[in-house]
Amino acid sequence: MKNYGLTSFQRDKALEKLYKNIEYMNDNGITMDGKFVPYADFVQNSYNNADRYIAEIQHRAWNMFDYARQNCLENLMFTLTLPTEWHPMKRKYPKSKTDFTMIFNQKFGGRKYITKVNSYKLMNCIVKQNIPFIEPILDFSPIDRYSPRNASKMLSKMLARFYKDRAYTSIPKDLRCYFRVTEPHKDGTPHVHMSLFVPTDKKLRVIKALNRLYPAPLGKIETNIRKPVHYLMKYVLKTFDDLREDKEVSNLTLWYLYHGISRFYTSRTFVSLDIYRKLKGVYDLKELSEAYLRQEVRVYVYPDTNKIALIENEFGTLYVLKPVNWFEKNDFKDRLGEVIFNFCFNGLSIPKSVNLFQKFSFRVKLDDFKPKIQLDSGFESVYKEPKADIPVPVIVDNEEYVFYHGEIYKPKIKPYQMGDFELYNYFKNIDIETVDTRHYIFTRNLLVKRGYLDAEVLKLNAIDELFESEFF
Repeated sequence: MKNYGLTSFQRDKALEKLYKNIEYMNDNGITMDGKFVPYADFVQNSYNNADRYIAEIQHRAWNMFDYARQNCLENLMFTLTLPTEWHPMKRKYPKSKTDFTMIFNQKFGGRKYITKVNSYKLMNCIVKQNIPFIEPILDFSPIDRYSPRNASKMLSKMLARFYKDRAYTSIPKDLRCYFRVTEPHKDGTPHVHMSLFVPTDKKLRVIKALNRLYPAPLGKIETNIRKPVHYLMKYVLKTFDDLREDKEVSNLTLWYLYHGISRFYTSRTFVSLDIYRKLKGVYDLKELSEAYLRQEVRVYVYPDTNKIALIENEFGTLYVLKPVNWFEKNDFKDRLGEVIFNFCFNGLSIPKSVNLFQKFSFRVKLDDFKPKIQLDSGFESVYKEPKADIPVPVIVDNEEYVFYHGEIYKPKIKPYQMGDFELYNYFKNIDIETVDTRHYIFTRNLLVKRGYLDAEVLKLNAIDELFESEFF
């Protein structure tokens, strides 16, 4: 089995992380109609419900291909590798071009070597300065600098040069489509396969730009791809394990898990996956994006949490965010009702033409006691929040005040900012009948943590436990 540069320690750490995650998802969940449903039943990733996860990836790839075919875009397959100093090992062909062995790369920037400094032998060390009678300046970080995670970031920086090149920026935004996969070499160094769709009249210019920015052996371009989706999915499926028969997790999956590297990225051609996943297959990805731009589907998002509150179409509600507890449920009804009422009757207008890559947002004005709700499409934001005023401390008659929004206020000190004695007096003077119980529990927990109250730390919503443990 290939180890992809993983040591036994790294492999054990990745397995420990994997098993803890699986154990947590199976032991924790939600209760529906009196029945416990673990998180593992509806969470999908590369090792949990992998069949659903792979099906979604195939759906995204096919929708990208359909969109490219609809707009008469041609496909280019591009492979990008890193320079030789990022590779711990290299191939040696002693007999033929097909028969090779892996040997250590002497040019690897993070290779293990011993440096002798003032009769001391140091490993993985670069001497930056060594002057007699002065303590030498040493650098012990080269091997961390050339880790697979940093190598993946370097690949993204290299691709950013192409995204900023005129050959790519000259393509209209709604015609820029790509799907890229990150895959490791045998030594653990990542490389990228990209399926790029470009207009016919821009194809030659894009090829010249790729050859200019990434000359061989860094870059490789293939133009005669008969079945782009099949060719791309070959690389995607190589990065997944077949866990249908309880097979062992491979080192390839552990490589992605340990280094925290994403398998693939796509262009922002369609709506956000958060919106698509909430609808559970009511629309396919391409159809949902087109319906959204035709204003047949509307999405409401809370600006404070950025959570989707409501998705609706011309026939009714498609998705509503379910509250967690009764307090949230009542607050949720008030907020959502105010949003829909103001949106329908305050005469808001939506622009008729919106670019596919843009994101438009509207602020619905509610009363001062309700938070604002933002209608959001899920694309890249072009809305900029106004800069908030910064409170300025001032002194009036030898007393400290705060000048904020054109007025002077007495500064309020929060419980966690108070000293021990001040916090204790503040807690004793709290009126439990009028104060918010969560604020009371929060202040009480601060005293418990500081050791001034002999009690247990309670959850903020544990009102019943509070009345059982306190005497009023």
